[in-house]
Amino acid sequence: MLFTRLTPSLLTRFSPSWLLQNCAWLVLMAALTSCGFQLRQPSPIAFKSVHISGSASITKTLVKSLTEQGIKVASSPEDAELQIDLLKEENEQRILSLSGTGVVREYELYYRVHYRTKATGEPTWSLPLIMESRRDYTYNDANLLAKQQEQKMLTESMQTDVLNGILRRLSALKKAE
Repeated sequence: MLFTRLTPSLLTRFSPSWLLQNCAWLVLMAALTSCGFQLRQPSPIAFKSVHISGSASITKTLVKSLTEQGIKVASSPEDAELQIDLLKEENEQRILSLSGTGVVREYELYYRVHYRTKATGEPTWSLPLIMESRRDYTYNDANLLAKQQEQKMLTESMQTDVLNGILRRLSALKKAE
């Protein structure tokens, strides 16, 4: 009686292969949630307050990232447990390859930030550290506006990479006891 009301399209929808496939997804989801899987979190930084001096285009994002981790960004070096001095920022574009007629085909972009740190108990600054990111991209004069937009997006991506590298290095620093 029950099967007489089921249409052929409904029977094919709930076929054994469909049930097996959905059960496989269910098992996968259960395994991911039961194994403790979670998205990667930023590494904790040992310092509760930081003072940032110098300026770079990533300064605002650095302050935001530190604040999101619960770290106070102090306005004076005396109030901070760690001082970060952004010494220099470099954007560089190099020709990577030329065509047979001497037209540029590829560029290589570099973005570097030179910085140093000093903990409260330390008498001197650390050696200047360099965080660098590099990207290659093809170039074509016919697509000038698109290539300028691509270069801008690559530069923003490199800045994010450099910022994440600086945060990883800051998480590796330990407080002077």
